[in-house]
Amino acid sequence: MKKVTMIRQRSTLAGSALLLVAIAGCGDGETQVEEAVPTTVEISPGSAMLTAIDATQGFTAVVRDQNGRAMSNAAVSWSSSDASVFSVNASGSSATVTAAGNGTGTLTATSGQASGTAAVEVEQTPTRVEIVSGDEQEGIREQPLPEPLVVRVEDQGGTAVAGVQVNFIPDPESGSVSEGQVNTDPNGMASTVWTLGSKRTQSLTVEAATAQIKFSATAVSENPIPDYTVSGDLMFTRLDPLDTDTIEISVDITNLGDGAGPETFMVQLTVDGTAVQTLEVGQVEPEATTTVTFTAGPFEEGTRRVGVEIDPEGEVEEWEEENNSGSGILTVLAQQSISLDESVTVESSSTGPVLLYRVELAEASDEALNVELSGGEGDADLFVHYNDRPDHHYKYRCFSGNADATEDCQLVPARAGTYHIAVHAFTAFGPSTLKVTIGGRPVEPFDLELVFLDGGTSSQDNIVRQAAERWEAVLARDLNWDADYTNAPFPAGQCGPGSPQVSDVVDDLRVFVTIDSIDGVGGILGSSSICSIRTYPFTGATAYLQPVLGAMVLDEDDVARMEADGTLLSVVTHELAHVLGFSNVVWDLHDRLRNPSLPSSPNADTHFEGPLAIPAFDAAGGVGYGRAKVPVQNGAESGSSDSHWRQSVFEDEMMTPFLTGNSQPMSLITIESLYDLGYETNPAEAESYTLSSAGMAGMALPRGPVVDLRNDIMQIPIRVFVLPWKGRK
Repeated sequence: MKKVTMIRQRSTLAGSALLLVAIAGCGDGETQVEEAVPTTVEISPGSAMLTAIDATQGFTAVVRDQNGRAMSNAAVSWSSSDASVFSVNASGSSATVTAAGNGTGTLTATSGQASGTAAVEVEQTPTRVEIVSGDEQEGIREQPLPEPLVVRVEDQGGTAVAGVQVNFIPDPESGSVSEGQVNTDPNGMASTVWTLGSKRTQSLTVEAATAQIKFSATAVSENPIPDYTVSGDLMFTRLDPLDTDTIEISVDITNLGDGAGPETFMVQLTVDGTAVQTLEVGQVEPEATTTVTFTAGPFEEGTRRVGVEIDPEGEVEEWEEENNSGSGILTVLAQQSISLDESVTVESSSTGPVLLYRVELAEASDEALNVELSGGEGDADLFVHYNDRPDHHYKYRCFSGNADATEDCQLVPARAGTYHIAVHAFTAFGPSTLKVTIGGRPVEPFDLELVFLDGGTSSQDNIVRQAAERWEAVLARDLNWDADYTNAPFPAGQCGPGSPQVSDVVDDLRVFVTIDSIDGVGGILGSSSICSIRTYPFTGATAYLQPVLGAMVLDEDDVARMEADGTLLSVVTHELAHVLGFSNVVWDLHDRLRNPSLPSSPNADTHFEGPLAIPAFDAAGGVGYGRAKVPVQNGAESGSSDSHWRQSVFEDEMMTPFLTGNSQPMSLITIESLYDLGYETNPAEAESYTLSSAGMAGMALPRGPVVDLRNDIMQIPIRVFVLPWKGRK
């Protein structure tokens, strides 16, 4: 017998099957070829579950010969045992099955005499329920709705699912249904009849397997009735009134019913469950809202729950009674009244309390109001504010935060009215003495320091100095804290052209002045801006204070012309006001600017909301002005709008964008606007100014020579400087 050798030979013809060639030692010397025959067919995956009609699943078949070798090019045919369950789309050894109906079947792959099978099951799974009809109906309460509720249950592919249990569940106080459980019909539909409850607005939940949806309905009555409800939260003029305050408490009442109800009904105010006031309210039409306002107080110190009850005696027939009430919380604070020259002992055994006091001044004085805290152990901080009390002591205008209990504040001049004092226990402290006096102590003046980087003539520089002195007279004392730049140098070149690095103490405002050629006579007159602003030194406070550094650049050719025609002093005074903070940036930081026109609202009624600027505007004749106060230049022009008084109202006043007329008075309005930014200002420095009838109508036109100061706000980045502690690390 000859040795037998097995040789695997690759055909040179594409698509031909592999041949096994056996060379046998037969007597006649002939070679015999054994052809590969499909013997087994394997389908992968071996089974599949389809949960939606038209869902698909891919399968592959592997054909093997009698020797177990895969036949990659063997012809394969595919078939479904039940076309009503699934269909097959095949291409060679791959096939895709598509679900046609619920049931089970067999997928078969055949190659020659060999075949393989895989089990295929189709079982729809309900995944969503859709409203067909009956939603958002209106019907008579406690009666069936005109139309049944109809839903359709679908699988993931959107095909209806039959035989699914659907639950119709009315929400609380929303009536009942004729059938709570209904199986879907062959079209996936289920329905029931909804009988409404007594509520005005009602809802019903539909559940099918894991899917859920809601119906809503509105009930009406044969005899229309109201449904009064407290809509929204109670509104308080302040949430922390003093135990001596009277405040306004407002509530919105909406009629959700279908009738207007009686001509009047009662609304009651309660404090800690005790009725304190009842108001008679006029008729409210359906879907309308009215605001009811109580004036109440004073309240006892502590946490007070304030409630409002509609129709407290239940005299009005309504859809619902449960929605007739609302409540809110007040924190009532105690404030002790003290007299001038009275010594009051102040102390706290713990960290955190804020002790409140007030002083009433019947008459104004040109001298300073001095508030001093002295003596005792520990650390207390002092805060003083004039006029309306802010909602946090960090917002008081004067503060003193030394590292002990020795603190003082000066407000000058002393104005008639109320001064609020807060002593915060930074640590336990005392006993210390609090005393309020008028006069008898020196007042450190405000320092507006000019640094001429490039000056004009000596006479021009003197006019710039006169403008600074004018502001130093208006600003009645220095700021609370100096800005020490020793540990935080301000970079050179960041505050106007050629500005140096600043690393020394600035007290109170430093302005870099440049008078140089810009574009000749009649072009750009100049511009100014703040470069750095102080922020509050106390932990957790975000309030901004006053500028530290500023820049003013003037065209030397225009300066010469303005010196000659007598307008230079007004122009420089105007520009220094911008450096002091008369601009949209600082107004916005102090939350004084309302309805700005920039960047794209030229017709906005832009205005400055200042507690002292508004009364000053009224005193100048603006009581009858018909728009928001104090009017600010609108028009959405960068560098001009939102940073000047409105020209068509103020006319010749110094802080309008066009300086007109024979003089440009610095009005009390301008001075008090700086007071509203935290400066101490002297009202006696104001010049005579009265609004004209044209200004009152907002229709004033420029008169006489015009100095155009539009776009005079220099566009440079403003840095924020956090004030250092005095002695506190």
